[in-house]
Amino acid sequence: MNAIAITQVRNELSNIVNRAFFNERTIIAKKGKNVAAVIGMEDLEFLKNLDDAEDMVLAEMADEAMIDPGENISLQEMKKHFGRC
Repeated sequence: MNAIAITQVRNELSNIVNRAFFNERTIIAKKGKNVAAVIGMEDLEFLKNLDDAEDMVLAEMADEAMIDPGENISLQEMKKHFGRC
């Protein structure tokens, strides 16, 4: 993956977008720290589908937990526990 300083993004935006179109990811760094990424639509759709699948699994886990007479937590609490909120 390419990394580029945020100060260079404006001058390179056309090239960054073109590379994303061809499924090349670009990391944007600010003060030496990676803060964002430019990805292609195919990657974005994959991430959306992955997120939706994860939500379904968490919802199923929450539904199953409600049946158990033990301690129960909400879906929001479960997502927070797994760092999804």
